[in-house]
Amino acid sequence: MDDLCKIYAMDIGRRASLLNLLELKTSDHQISKILQEYVLNKSAGKIVEHFYAYLLQYDEFSSILDPKLIPALKVTQTDYVRSFGVAFDTSQYFNHRLRVGYVHKKVGLTLGLYQCAYRELQQLMLNEIPENFSKEGVCCRDLYRFIHKITALDMTLAIETYHDALVMDIQNELDNVYVEKARLREQVRTDSLTGLYTRDYGYAVLKECLGRLEDKKDTCLILADIDHFKVINDTYGHLAGDEVLRQIAAILNSAVRDLDAVCRYGGEEFLIVLCRSEADIALRVAERIRQSVSDNIVQYNGESIHITISQGIAVVESESDIMQLLNKADMALYQAKQQGRDCIVMSGANDTRN
Repeated sequence: MDDLCKIYAMDIGRRASLLNLLELKTSDHQISKILQEYVLNKSAGKIVEHFYAYLLQYDEFSSILDPKLIPALKVTQTDYVRSFGVAFDTSQYFNHRLRVGYVHKKVGLTLGLYQCAYRELQQLMLNEIPENFSKEGVCCRDLYRFIHKITALDMTLAIETYHDALVMDIQNELDNVYVEKARLREQVRTDSLTGLYTRDYGYAVLKECLGRLEDKKDTCLILADIDHFKVINDTYGHLAGDEVLRQIAAILNSAVRDLDAVCRYGGEEFLIVLCRSEADIALRVAERIRQSVSDNIVQYNGESIHITISQGIAVVESESDIMQLLNKADMALYQAKQQGRDCIVMSGANDTRN
């Protein structure tokens, strides 16, 4: 936050434009000098004491003012009064006033409270101007007008950074919401144990795949089930069973393309959606899976666990819906189990691979 003028593009051209809108001219430096020399430097401490007395009588301000910090805040506020309008057209002045809004946002002072407080501060400064004041060609009316213009300048700069800090906070909140939404979406669609898609997400992928196909015969389902998985759990324990599921999941994922989807369908069952794949491709994928699973020996706590898998394939037909496909794949899987496991059956065909 060292160079807020640069961050907020307050270059010399933009500063000049803002000063012009507020009718602040080079000649106003003389008025600033008179105001400080004859009014504010002498009365800064008094103005600040009255200012904090005003603030502390209202719960809106006292609730955000730490009593331990008030002495330091009074020193800072006194410096502010003594710098009021001094070198108002320099980047240093703009930079300091921009920082005010940023700090107020961070400490929880709302724009409404800031404007109310500034109204009181402005009035306290005006009250210190003697009636019929006149020094070096500057009268009290000149001082009044200058205070009003500098007040507008300071508030404008503080409001600009306040709004930016507010927008940044909102953006951060939105980013957090998006991150949490993505996390929840991933949690909903991903099985925590295997890292595969969930059953519901598999249905969604299949529905989308069917909806965009011109020839619906080029989609296949594979329903796979680990053989004798209960025996594995009973013999080696459930943690061993979890390791088997993880390794089988990795094999299934490595056997398909990015456009396909592998889902954990149930406890030890898996659903594979093969988009743009005809029956012969589905058979090759299933055989690759069967062989890889059979060749893979799971090592757990010094035990070697041999795994096999049974698979049923269903081919999408023109009038197929999701439940019909799943039923066909499930029936084919049942046949594979009946035929001795460690094999592949395609629904509606006599093709069995083992």
